[in-house]
Amino acid sequence: MADEGGIDAVFEDLAALEPQSALQVVTRWLERYKLDQVASALSEAALNDEKLLGNYAPHTKVASGVNSTQPPTQPVTSAKAPTAEALPVPGTSSRPAKLYDAEGVDPSKLPEALLVKPDPVFHGERDERKREAAALFDFSMQVHYDPLTSGLESETHFRVEEKQVIAGRYVVIQYLGSGTFCHTVQCEDLRGVGRHRFVCVKISKNTKDIFDQNLWEVKLLKLLASKMGPEEGERLPELLNVFYYRETLFIVYELLRDNLYHIYKYIEECKLPQYFTVDRLRAVAKQCLLTLEALHRFDVIHCDLKPENILICSLASCKIKVIDYGNAYLHQDQRCSYVQSRAYRAPEVVLGLPYSPKVDLWSLGCILMELFTGKLLFDNRSVQALLVSHMAVLGPLPKSMLREGALTEHYFTDLSETAQMKNGLVGKHDGRLCRLKPRKTTVAQILSVHGCNDAELVSFINTLMQLDPKERPSATAALKHPWLQREAACEPYRLTEADTQGEAGMRLLAKYTSLNNVATEGRGMTSGSGLANMEEENPGPATPQAFREQCYLNRERLEKKRARKSGASRLVSSSEMPGLEQMVITPPMPSGMEKKKSIS
Repeated sequence: MADEGGIDAVFEDLAALEPQSALQVVTRWLERYKLDQVASALSEAALNDEKLLGNYAPHTKVASGVNSTQPPTQPVTSAKAPTAEALPVPGTSSRPAKLYDAEGVDPSKLPEALLVKPDPVFHGERDERKREAAALFDFSMQVHYDPLTSGLESETHFRVEEKQVIAGRYVVIQYLGSGTFCHTVQCEDLRGVGRHRFVCVKISKNTKDIFDQNLWEVKLLKLLASKMGPEEGERLPELLNVFYYRETLFIVYELLRDNLYHIYKYIEECKLPQYFTVDRLRAVAKQCLLTLEALHRFDVIHCDLKPENILICSLASCKIKVIDYGNAYLHQDQRCSYVQSRAYRAPEVVLGLPYSPKVDLWSLGCILMELFTGKLLFDNRSVQALLVSHMAVLGPLPKSMLREGALTEHYFTDLSETAQMKNGLVGKHDGRLCRLKPRKTTVAQILSVHGCNDAELVSFINTLMQLDPKERPSATAALKHPWLQREAACEPYRLTEADTQGEAGMRLLAKYTSLNNVATEGRGMTSGSGLANMEEENPGPATPQAFREQCYLNRERLEKKRARKSGASRLVSSSEMPGLEQMVITPPMPSGMEKKKSIS
């Protein structure tokens, strides 16, 4: 009998692909089993079916050999979405090249520990005596309410509507993005002036644990602001306001631009010039390390560094800021092993070892590789796939780490280096239990495939990604690496003349107005601060709203699929989490149509 779970998993993966990519997968499967006539009929039907391919038809033509620099034959109206509107997120089309081979195994012949999902472990203990004796910090938070409503709101989660005014002050303009604990929207602040006229409003998902998690981010940023100097404080997102309204926590930040994942994926899919060149990687690395250096100096571990949590300030001059401190830990406090997004999770975290601020350095190495190649460095479909990917790229894990890891028994039976590479790990693959055996490669080989043979960059990445955290540098030490000491300036990003005629290029030019300035040599300002200042007049991201929504929906689908397999999450069951339709801009509801919440 067919494995229904496996069939569902394959279908979910297919559904996450662009129609053209899914068609190629199905066609290859049909051809493998000599069903050529069926494959040919399917391909012909798909090419003639606009409902199936829709906006992907132009993208398909470009991929098949038409010069991507030529403008489209027919002009695209502003109402039509660009070709990159519905894109997959990391874990789907961004998956790395195959890093392991999978062989089916009989679960009855395996130790039980390999078949059981481990519970998170905690490191360190809170010193209650010191806690009681410590000086307290505080901040004020306004509570906004109306005198006409009693009891609970009619809906558990705050529903955002276009042009809605939040707390009598913030007018909703557009959806920006979503995370595990919140959704964010761009608003106009009716009391704001200058660069703070437009702001980012973070809307907490409405459960007690998530409320507390978001409030922790506010407390941490205020604590850091009180301790850091002006130069260090500039590297953090500017916190403008925090308030409670209609049973929901709202946090107001300065409005930045696209996150690094959205921008590199959008530029890649729209066939625009590559943004993350080696020089721009260096600029991103330096800025991230300076931010991490400041955090680590105050014993703060970010614990969730990834492209989605790095936002652009200026596209032309490659200025960025690290955001999202809700998952951060204080190094001296009790810390959980369930941290870091899986693709960027350090091996010591996976193995249940006590971890340090150096886990952020590991994540940065993963990010730099992803930005340059357009693919995740490691396979993140399961923890086992992640570990075997570590071994494929960086070699066997140190025996000392395996001996001390609280969770090692769930992944390894023989700790020798030879056994690690020969036997691999046991885990789910395409819906069935398999032995995953690493395919040896290196960082240098992966970069070389993508046209980069910079030995110092390879050395820098390998330094950040030492498997043993004792061998990994601190942020301060990493800043002294020779690759970061080069004097080569980061050239402003330029679009070709043909790119500026297409919709994707026009979107970037409209939002990142400094790109218009660098197109003509010697005209206007080209300094980093000047380019950033030029863009304040047209704030917010350049990627289409539908594109950002689709990225979130695809990620939400993957998270719900994982939750069904593993049960409720640490914080809240998946059934309680609000969907995008509950939190993101919706048309205003007719009066009298609001749902009433029953009180039992």
